[in-house]
Amino acid sequence: MYIRNEWIKNTEFHPHSTSEVLQEVIKRTQKVLDDKKLPVLIFDLDSTLFHVSPRSFEIMKSWIQASAISILPNLKEEDMGYSIEDIWVKRGLSTETGESFKYLKEAKEYWRTRFFSSEYIHHDVPHEGALQFVKRVYEMGAKVVYLTGRDVPLMAFGTVDHLRNLGFPVEVERTRLILKPKRHIDDLVFKTDVCKIAAEWGEVVASFENEPKNLVAMQKALGPKTMHIFYESVSSDHASAAGKEVYKINNFLI
Repeated sequence: MYIRNEWIKNTEFHPHSTSEVLQEVIKRTQKVLDDKKLPVLIFDLDSTLFHVSPRSFEIMKSWIQASAISILPNLKEEDMGYSIEDIWVKRGLSTETGESFKYLKEAKEYWRTRFFSSEYIHHDVPHEGALQFVKRVYEMGAKVVYLTGRDVPLMAFGTVDHLRNLGFPVEVERTRLILKPKRHIDDLVFKTDVCKIAAEWGEVVASFENEPKNLVAMQKALGPKTMHIFYESVSSDHASAAGKEVYKINNFLI
């Protein structure tokens, strides 16, 4: 079992560039359409279609201002990692003892209640080419499924509004936005179950995901006919078995 960079090192990726991977998705989507079937593409949101560091950065700026502290001078957006702990580690601050640990606990609680809400979602920025790629496959005739670990009670309205305001196809024919009905449902179980249902809607051409453990589970659920594409950005420290026959991209530019 591996986490983050170790998972990448031990996973078997197809030796294709980002552009080649995306072109293959387009090619397979067209093939399914030519066969008079419905192509289905599954996209994760956070750290896959969207760069969420701006959201975290705005929350942390707000915490620093509200707390009137100086523990994180000159904080920048590029200081954001997957978690708040990543900021402390990057700055050489203790995550276990002392005053810095006390502030870490405060910052985590402040960040958590706001990150997992609709309040700051509008700060998310699409990864390069993401909007154009999703619109392209949708306009070709594919069904676009946004499958996210965000939950309905706290994040549904903000998610819909942000997607719509940016121009992503949403809440129209051949689109589905699927969020967890409750926050504390396990992402892996939730996404695996949805994948099994999505396979009944048509032929799942590709899934895009930044979390290794989710990607590996979805690959098992959907099988080898689907392209399983790892979006290389940031991920949690949840361990996963190494992947096989996985594609990798770091933007959505063809």
